[in-house]
Amino acid sequence: MKRTFSLFLAILMLAVSLTACASDPISTPDDTTPAAETTTGETEPKETGRADAKDNIPADFTLNGKTMGIYIRSGMQKLDWDGGGEESGDVIYDAVYRRTQKVMERLDVGFELTALGGTWQEFGKGMEQNIMAGDDVWQIVFTTGNAAIQSSRDYLFQDLSKNKYIDFDQPWWWVDAMKELSLDGNKIRYLVGDISLTNYTKAGAMFFNKVKLESAGYKSDDLYKMVIDRKWTYDKLGEMAAASYIDVNGDGVVNDGDQYGLLVMNNEAIRHLEFTGNIRLFSRDESGYPYLDYDMESAVQFVDMMNKLLYQTKGCSFTKGSAYEAAKFATGETVFMAYRLESATGAALRDMEDDFGIIPNPMVSEAQGEYYGIIHNSSDYVTIPMTCKNPDEAGAVIEALCSESYRSVVETFYESALKAKYSRDSYSGQCIDIICDTCVKNFIYEYNGVVKGGALVGDEILNNRNELASKYAAQKDVTDQKIKDLIEKYIKAEADLNG
Repeated sequence: MKRTFSLFLAILMLAVSLTACASDPISTPDDTTPAAETTTGETEPKETGRADAKDNIPADFTLNGKTMGIYIRSGMQKLDWDGGGEESGDVIYDAVYRRTQKVMERLDVGFELTALGGTWQEFGKGMEQNIMAGDDVWQIVFTTGNAAIQSSRDYLFQDLSKNKYIDFDQPWWWVDAMKELSLDGNKIRYLVGDISLTNYTKAGAMFFNKVKLESAGYKSDDLYKMVIDRKWTYDKLGEMAAASYIDVNGDGVVNDGDQYGLLVMNNEAIRHLEFTGNIRLFSRDESGYPYLDYDMESAVQFVDMMNKLLYQTKGCSFTKGSAYEAAKFATGETVFMAYRLESATGAALRDMEDDFGIIPNPMVSEAQGEYYGIIHNSSDYVTIPMTCKNPDEAGAVIEALCSESYRSVVETFYESALKAKYSRDSYSGQCIDIICDTCVKNFIYEYNGVVKGGALVGDEILNNRNELASKYAAQKDVTDQKIKDLIEKYIKAEADLNG
């Protein structure tokens, strides 16, 4: 996300007695004394400033009771739109519900919600059919990246870079992510920010079973310190995973029934891992348009390293194409598990008996200097369809929703979800901060479904091979042409909109 969370994470850190000052989450290598014990008096809460942050929507702005149409995937409705439409006692959903209610009252606006279930493919098809019909039914669309970008539906949405009321200088907008998703690096069709909590929950992360790791001879606190000191690498993961493996069923084969060291359960988990090396896969030309451009040496080495870890390291297993099963981790079948932060909000991990920790996915080496990961393309972006006749009015609603999320929802999410549901110890809060600050949106990952060529590294890992150089050579011209075709579609859509 490439964002700094220290303003509101300070409260979280103090509340759970983190071992380092919130304004300096890295700390010094030898600083293991809880912050509260290093002071001479009681610890004073720090003001975050979030509650007082103001947007620039005029105080007298009103929509005079107008109703706006909203389109969202039903599985995202509670977390990203209305908390389920009523207060339920769940602190997170209630915060989202109150946010939307505040905006309705503030702007004197009503909402007519269309929440479509089914697969993301069905959601995207329904969205396309309605917008292409030309009717101004939905003024705001919450679309997952796979239903929009991956499905080549950019032309359905307006450029919002100059919308009257959307203020990209405000801290609730994630400008780097939006530029990354822009075809030319300037026009913004997909809004990313605090308005959608799924941009947090879809971040890649790694979980470890503290009890079983310590039974293998490793201290959880030492692993945390390794992470915080930027020494957590794939070599260290492989070492710990191998040492943690137990042939429980005694058949001499690494398989179900054993205690795995590391379990990677499906293809989407590989997609999170393949970007952790921060390898250059594309560049942009002078006009800002992208083209395929692999750092081939680094990419080949990364594939070799990952194949060695997943297929040649005892106790490590990758199950190609399978469904993700949190219960395998929750019941102790694996010591390490790679997936997403959202795993911790599910019942399996909330009810897990063994204590677990949350850390970022490793670096290739310490020389990398920082962790790197992606936010999955199933998170929500906010868009305004081409058919919307009053995009500035829709922009005002979006700005009000996002600013209110910044003021009242995100901190609640950190306090109640990350502290109460995700975090079982003081160090996990610091590591969650690292995850959220280093997971980003990646152009070639998001657009791979349209232009291809962006998943070659992961494909080689999925198939336990390394023919990357030849695959790239065969793909480059095809991908670059597909990008040019997409650019032409952009230009035509804008011309049609402007008459």
